[in-house]
Parts: sequence; C-alpha cells; structure tokens
Amino acid sequence: MIVIGRELSASAGHLQADCSSPSPVRHGADMLAPKDRTKHTLGDVLVEIESRAATLLQQTNYSTPTAIADLQFLAYQSRYSTDLNIKRRIITKLVDSGLIDIIVHVLSSVNDAECFQTCSELSSIDGASLTGSADADPEVDMSDGMKNLRSVITLTWNATDKSTALCEQCIRRGVIAMLLQLLESPYLVASELHDKSRLFVVKGSLGILSCIVRLCDDDVTHEVYRSAGAVKALQQFLRCSLLAVRTKSLIILSYIATESENDVIHASDKNLVFAVKILQSALESDNHYSSKYGYWAVEIVSGQLSLIFLHSSVCCDVCLELSWSPIFIMLPVILAKVTVYRSCVKTQV
Repeated sequence: MIVIGRELSASAGHLQADCSSPSPVRHGADMLAPKDRTKHTLGDVLVEIESRAATLLQQTNYSTPTAIADLQFLAYQSRYSTDLNIKRRIITKLVDSGLIDIIVHVLSSVNDAECFQTCSELSSIDGASLTGSADADPEVDMSDGMKNLRSVITLTWNATDKSTALCEQCIRRGVIAMLLQLLESPYLVASELHDKSRLFVVKGSLGILSCIVRLCDDDVTHEVYRSAGAVKALQQFLRCSLLAVRTKSLIILSYIATESENDVIHASDKNLVFAVKILQSALESDNHYSSKYGYWAVEIVSGQLSLIFLHSSVCCDVCLELSWSPIFIMLPVILAKVTVYRSCVKTQV
C-alpha cells in the first residue's frame, strides 16, 4: 500500500496570541476552541471558514493588522486534524471559499522593504536599524506583513499538499511565478536564513512548489516552472547547508529539469551524493519514507533523479563508496510503483 501526502507541521506563528485565534485543541469537536472551551462541530468550523474567507476577500491591503486574525485562523484549521477525512473536508471548504484569491492577493501585496523588516526597524525615527534586546520575542517584533505572509504560506502549503484542484488553480493564476520571485528576494538568500521567519518563508515556498509539481506532474506544469525561471531561482539553494531547503530544491528540480538540463542537478558530485543519501534514507526505512528528509522513495525517483540513479556512472561509484549496493536491487522495484503513485495522487481533493 502506498501512503500519500504528509501532514505538515509548519506553523504560522503563535496562532493563539489573538483572542479570536484558536486555542490548543483537545477534542475533534472543539476545533474552534475559544477561551470558554465551548464545543463546536465540524459544521461550525466550516461555516466559520467560509465567513472568515469572505471577510478576507473584501480587503485590499494584506500587509496591515486587519487580516492577521482571520489568516491565522484559516492557517490553523488547515493544519489541525490528523483525521484525513476531516482534513479533506476542511481543505475542500477552504478551496471552495476562494482560497486561491486570498493567496494571490496576499502574495501580490508583499513588499520586501516592509515585510522582511522588523517592527523596530520600521518604527525607527531616522530609518536606521535598531538593535533591540537579545531577549526580544521574534513574534512581537515581526511586521504585520510578515505575519500575514507566514500564515498564507502555511495555509497554502497544507492545502496544496491535499488538493489537486488548488494546485491547478495556482498554476493558472500565476502563483508559481510569484513564489519564485519571492525566493529571489535579496532578503531570502542562503546567508539570510539565520532569521527564522525568512527561513520559514523559503521552506514554505519550496514546500508549496514541491506539492504542486508532485500533484500536477506533467509537461505543461514543468514548462510553467521553467518559464518562470525556476531552474535559476532554485539552483542557488542546492548549495544551502540547511537540509530542508536543499532537499526540496533538489526534488523540485528533478521534476522540472529536461534531460539536457540535468547538468544543473549533477553538475557537482556533492549533489549526487546528497541525492543518493536521500533515497538511501527512504529505502532503508520500513515504509520507504525518510523522516529525516521528509520524502517518500516514490517521490524522490518520480523525476529526473530516476534517470541519474539508473544511468549515471558517478552515481554508481557513489553508491559503491557508501557501501550501499541495495539501490541496484530496490530502485527498479520502486520505479515500478511510480505509475501507481502518480495515479493515486491524482485522486486527492
């Protein structure tokens, strides 16, 4: 049996900070979980999602405090349930309530100069950066634009992981290009990822791009990515020391790169070694899922990496150096499951 999708744990920040934001949930019927602990049914949650989405769609500026509570609420609901059926109903309601318009509006309103600065920097009288206290709460010092961006990235990441319909809407509405443009911001280069919010934006954006190309794995989608400059934008992250960033970039490139562009992936032996280690981690687990890198074996070999694994003499040398000969036995079996895997992901919401 092939297990599909991941329950994403990305946080949109401290979602309980606002009185209208949900508190920690203990029971399935308590998803809204206000402070008075009144119980709410799934129906209540779906109604509230529709209401909050409608409020957000009436706004024109998403870099202000006005949208924070509603976006955080929707982000929280998108990641709440471990019950797959409940989660699918919530994601479907989000998509039906105009989620794609909210995503487009928020991403369109992102202003680098404001979003990636802290509140102390924005409030500085002379415009110079203020050092602030080393003990300052990063959530408190986060700009309103960044809070909203984090929420919409969490929301989009969780929803695209479960909804093929939303993935298709993202492709048609230019979300791919918006995310790639965001990733090319000078505020998000590898040297800036010591900042947790910036790191989250990069990981989340790559997560969304990975979900979309996984659920809409066809030539049209690949061309949308390439036309939007994905190969160039993602190439920089292959040199990133952070595993989550490097892994997602490599996997996305393996889907969209043409055979003639494969040199982008294996231009360095280090990338090949890294790719082999990802697959090794997945194949050595009982269920062929790498908890370290966050990918299933079938996802890893669904792209051009399968050709590299099978036909690259350097890859063979790497496997031998790692004393990992099982790849030559197990990889053909995994590749045989790719067709089944692709047909299964198409059945998602």
